[in-house]
Order: sequence, then structure tokens, then C-alpha cells
Amino acid sequence: MSCGNPHATACHEILALVYVYIDDEIDEGHRIEVTAHLTECPPCSQEYAAERLLKARVCSSCGCEDAPTELRTRIVTEIQRITVTYRSS
Repeated sequence: MSCGNPHATACHEILALVYVYIDDEIDEGHRIEVTAHLTECPPCSQEYAAERLLKARVCSSCGCEDAPTELRTRIVTEIQRITVTYRSS
């Protein structure tokens, strides 16, 4: 996706940051970068708007129920068990 104009940051890099941008979990440097890109790139801005709309619809459909304590405990336990192994090529 691109509008055909050169940007300081490539469209695919911006779109990779859209979810943390929407969730307001992005650092200030990247926030400025994404905001600037979205103001100058209509295709990325449209993708951002579509993702925001989707998130809003999902949130409105899910209600405000918390996950059951047992489920939350199992998820946290599984996350803590995950280990990452890097292979050198």
C-alpha cells in the first residue's frame, strides 16, 4: 500500500505500528512518525480509519465482562512458560 509519494518511513512500517498506535501503546517518537505519515498518505490513513472502526465495533460487541479468574490464571501461566530460542544461520 502506498500513495506513490516518497515518505520518511515506508508504508509497510507504518502499518505495522497501526495497532499499537490505535491502542495508545506507542512511544512518543513512533507516535510522531505515524501521525505525520497518516496526514500525508491517504491509503495508510484509510487503512488506519478502517482498523479503528473495526476495533470500535469489536469493543462495542464484547461488552465489559472480564475474563473468568480461572481463564486469566491459565493464560498468564502459559505466557510465563513461553521461552524463545534463537537459531543462528
